[in-house]
This record gives sequence, structure tokens and C-alpha cells, in this order.
Amino acid sequence: MYKIAILIPFYNEEGNIIRQLEDLVLNIKKIQKCHFHVVLIDDGSTDNGSIEIKKFIKENNKSMFTLITHKKNLGKTAAFQSAFEVIEADFVIFMDGDYQDDPKQISMFVEKIFLGYEVVIGNQEKKPGIIKKIAALIYRFLLNRFLKIHIQTHSPQFYAIKFEFLKGINLYKNDHRYLVTIALYKKASFCEINVNYLRREYGKSKFSSFKIISAIYDTYKLVSRLKDGIY
Repeated sequence: MYKIAILIPFYNEEGNIIRQLEDLVLNIKKIQKCHFHVVLIDDGSTDNGSIEIKKFIKENNKSMFTLITHKKNLGKTAAFQSAFEVIEADFVIFMDGDYQDDPKQISMFVEKIFLGYEVVIGNQEKKPGIIKKIAALIYRFLLNRFLKIHIQTHSPQFYAIKFEFLKGINLYKNDHRYLVTIALYKKASFCEINVNYLRREYGKSKFSSFKIISAIYDTYKLVSRLKDGIY
């Protein structure tokens, strides 16, 4: 039986997070031969999201959930680092808290895990602007050339990684983007699957096109750290 942690960071997602959790619990209950634990990280939200989650946890199986609360917004990398310190699992499935990742498809990741893959990448069909599209092509080219493999999505939103590739590592700024790359550099076996990208119902995306442009520069620093054995 695999122990699987589902890691969900969120920031001001009051309108989305409970609906996502309801759908999540409904679907993981159908999956056999796995023990799931949901780790939620409230990264300094100013809405009532954490209050609603505490109520939800109280009304459901408390042992299935861990809620970590940051007093201020520290960013996704810090959220992941906080979660890694408490996770005890064989695999981690990463989802965002905006309910754009489909909980119904967690079973697809589990199927690949049982087939022996150590990294499962969820490819989502999005409609990026021209700046983001060009930057993404450069980013993909650089990492594929460095890793000497070909994958479509190096910084997925919905994915799974065997936790031994992440346990105990100290993350640098923006390293949340590179967890797949770090695992693949360590020779993790991988596959890619096509997954849904649901329409956002509430709130606004926190993503900016400028983030992926800065990611190209961050990639050079990541490659240097990998070559130096930092991770």
C-alpha cells in the first residue's frame, strides 16, 4: 500500500478550496491500495479560506488532513518547504488550490505510480499569451538540452513525485518550479499524461507572464546548483 500525500498550497481561494476538497475526498475514497493524506498550506490568506477549511476538516476525517498556516504571504516555494517538513509519504501529488486541477484524475496518477513511474507529469492545455509562449519555448529547450531528454512540461501544476527525491532538500527561491527537473536530474523514471485544466470559477489568477521570463534566468542558476550537487 502506497502512502500518498496530496499537497495543496493556496492564497485567498475561499471560493474554490472547499469545493475542491469536497470533490477530492469523494474521489480518493474510490482509490484502493493507497493511504492518502491531504496537506494544505495557507500562504498568508486574508480571506476566510482557512476558517472554512478548519470547519470542513472538523466535519470530515480529521486524520486525513494537515493544515499549515503562514502568517504572511511567503510564496509557493516557502509553502512547499513547510509541507516537506511534515510529510511522511511514498509519493506527493501536487495540486493548486484554485480548483483548476481535476480531482477526478488523481486515479490516473496513481495508476502510473503502480506501474513503477517515479515522476508523473500532468500536461494541461492552456492558452498562453505570445510573451509566455515564446519564453516557455526557450525554457523548454534549455532544460531538455541539459537533461538530455524530451518532455513537454517542466514546470507542471498537477504532478506526482516520489518523495525520496525531495525529502530533506533545502529549496532556493522559485525552486517550486523545478521539482520535476530536480527529480529527473536524479534519474527518476517518468511519464507524461494529459489532464484537464478546469475553468476558474472564483477569484483571479496570481500568475504573471513576467514570472516565466524570470524563470529563464532562474534556470541557469538551477543548472549550476544541480551540477554542484546542491540538492
